[in-house]
Amino acid sequence: MRKRFAALGLACAVALSGAVAVPAPAYAETPVVLPEGGVVWEGEKTVYYKDESSKPAGDKDYTGQYATMVDALKAVYQSNPEQPATLYCKPKADVGAMTHGHVGDSLTIYGNDAYVSSGERDLEFDTWKYDRATGNQGNSGAFLDEDVSVVVKGLDGIAAWGQRNTGHVITLAFEDCQDMQRVYFTNTNNAQGKINITLDGCSFDGTQDGMLVANAGTTVYSNSDGDISIKNTSFNEIAVALNMNHKAAGTQNISLENCTFTNCATEKLSADQKTTTYGAPVRVVSKKGAVTNLEISNCSFVYSDGMVNCGNGDILIGDGRHGADAEQGVVTLAMNGTDADVMVQKAGYFGTDGKVANADQGTLTEVPADAIVTPDEGGHFEVDLHDVTKVVNAKEATCTSEGYTGDTVCAKCGKVLEQGKVIAKVDHVAGGWQSDAKEHWHACTNEGCGAEFDRSAHTFGDWKVVKEATTEATGSKERVCTVCGHKETMELPKLEKPATGEKGETSKKPALPQTGDVASLMALAASASGATALAAGLFSRKRR
Repeated sequence: MRKRFAALGLACAVALSGAVAVPAPAYAETPVVLPEGGVVWEGEKTVYYKDESSKPAGDKDYTGQYATMVDALKAVYQSNPEQPATLYCKPKADVGAMTHGHVGDSLTIYGNDAYVSSGERDLEFDTWKYDRATGNQGNSGAFLDEDVSVVVKGLDGIAAWGQRNTGHVITLAFEDCQDMQRVYFTNTNNAQGKINITLDGCSFDGTQDGMLVANAGTTVYSNSDGDISIKNTSFNEIAVALNMNHKAAGTQNISLENCTFTNCATEKLSADQKTTTYGAPVRVVSKKGAVTNLEISNCSFVYSDGMVNCGNGDILIGDGRHGADAEQGVVTLAMNGTDADVMVQKAGYFGTDGKVANADQGTLTEVPADAIVTPDEGGHFEVDLHDVTKVVNAKEATCTSEGYTGDTVCAKCGKVLEQGKVIAKVDHVAGGWQSDAKEHWHACTNEGCGAEFDRSAHTFGDWKVVKEATTEATGSKERVCTVCGHKETMELPKLEKPATGEKGETSKKPALPQTGDVASLMALAASASGATALAAGLFSRKRR
């Protein structure tokens, strides 16, 4: 988030001594960090660094307080500390003007929202020989004599600069430093010196209405091997905000994350800064034999109404100037979450007059924010527009668990383009009736379910004889449930055998005449009639 100075009266008050009193910038406060026990600040002192080795000889009143950052850095260099030094700034103080404040040791600076008010405002590394005895430049001194690591937190207006003379590694980290001037390193005199740079939560503002103005031409530059990481940082009105011209023979890795470039490399700004032939918010070039890997994530390139890019795109890869090397090194690009125009140029794209001479030497690719850019074997990049898709993680719904329609993803990179939807559980699938002796029910046939439902008692019809019983064998009868078809069977007992005589002979009854034997029937009837009459006569006689 860009921080701006408050309007505290832009006409600065002029002290009687003639010095200009610069008002403190109004920034969002960062946590104040001071040495244990705090510091009782004396007069105009603004920086604290106390180490027994930094105590001036004969100074009994040594408090470790210095009027300016330059004075404190000189004390650090003269003390030649064995451990990384720690400097504390008076909260929100002006730590003075600074141009090429020399650093030759590892150190940490707690800015506490203090600021460097004027000069080039830079920490200088490895450019001139310095004498530790005097703390000044001198041929009897030395360039950088060891690898150094410098951390700067919450010191506004700060910068870093160096023209490398040794192969020692310089590692810089700036955190929450606002309105920085620039971070600029070249390896003109020694190509072996690696530079590692981290910026997190910082800002560079090239507009002329701020008091701590950034370098409007270039704010971050390195032509050395190393790792460059820039996060949560804003660039406003800079001709070439990130300018990486890799001239070493090794590898340079650059990472940009959550950064904003506002009105950078516009037509007017590029013309004013004379950067039209190579100006872009992000420019990356490698010489033959060098490799630069650029990764960009969730960055924004913003142009106000009436302002347009100078024509080289938001991201420029390669050197298209007249006279540039025909054979250049490898620059790869990986990018996501960033809407940007990416231009690749080769030597001869521009002519000697600074105008486009051979358009075939340049290609412009419009990359939408939802596209994925990956490095390709040719040394640059390829854009995945997610135009080939597939569905993954689909699942059918069952009666025991919800289903899922599946996510639509890019078939190449796997990015989820459309999330699927949950499918509600389905109803049970009933199989045929199941039963026992008393009840019947349905069971779900879905795998893993088996839930039972529709359970009830049987409803039987009438009994029906299935097999007649005989004297030799039992019979059976059954009835059937009219709902599920369950059969209930009951046994019929054997029939009893007829009674037999004393000798085991079966008693015989007179044989009845066969049907149709009329004569026999008549004789039988007459015999019966005579017997009846005889019986009646005998009875009559007895009554008399």
